[in-house]
Amino acid sequence: MAEINEQNDLYPSMEEIEGLEEAILEKEEDALEKEEDQDDAVEGIGDLGRSRRRTRRRGRRSRRRTSRKRAVRRSYNAGARSTAVKTGLTKDLTSKGQFELRRQQLPPEVQKALKDARMQTVDTAIYTVKSIKDKSDIDLMEASDDKKAGRTNLNRAQLDSGKYFLLTDIVLEYAHGASEEDNDPADFAFGQFALPPAILNGTFEMTLGTKVIVPEISCAVFDDTDTTKRKFQYKLANPKWLKPSMDITPKLNMPKSVSGDKIYHPAVKVTLLGTITEKA
Repeated sequence: MAEINEQNDLYPSMEEIEGLEEAILEKEEDALEKEEDQDDAVEGIGDLGRSRRRTRRRGRRSRRRTSRKRAVRRSYNAGARSTAVKTGLTKDLTSKGQFELRRQQLPPEVQKALKDARMQTVDTAIYTVKSIKDKSDIDLMEASDDKKAGRTNLNRAQLDSGKYFLLTDIVLEYAHGASEEDNDPADFAFGQFALPPAILNGTFEMTLGTKVIVPEISCAVFDDTDTTKRKFQYKLANPKWLKPSMDITPKLNMPKSVSGDKIYHPAVKVTLLGTITEKA
């Protein structure tokens, strides 16, 4: 399987910056040349005079281009070393924006497929619902999971072959039935219940294969008191790549199982938010 290179810098390459600057300069020079040609026509300058002026203009254009490139390179080198600049690049980006910022980390063949429009990027939500009745340690996605509406939209806790998913946010929601007979979590109103103390006092972690991609954190990060974001949402400070055909295992560990009066068949729903590659 092709590997993701997460060591690739998020800062745009010098070639990308120079290419953009070249295009801007070319546009400016073309506009100036058109204006000067119009002036020549008004002033009645002959062909020989115009030829000499064009030669001088080409010389000036070459000198300006060289000077601008030097200035751009100096500015680029300063910015590439600046933590503040890199932080600014990622601030308030959408999921797709985060993906585009990291596109160069993808395997070359995936980058080419995206460039050739054989693949596209799509914002998506991967979810799984799990019963936590009489449990304190739960694997929220498992190899035995089969795609089924209301339960999960992921087979075998793995991305399909060829798909790459940039995980930007995780949502953890809780719900329970209204009676003993109300025992199908697919019918529960996730997002309408506050997280019980057993969950808030627990921990969450996530692995991809054998690699830990979200180290153990307090479930308090999913608290719903922050009204500036979606309820029960945790935004990753550093988005993580999920690769195809590797086990995705979010884990919930609680000090004790959820229980209480009129709490029937407690369950949780974990949702992974981000951007995924799809065939165009």
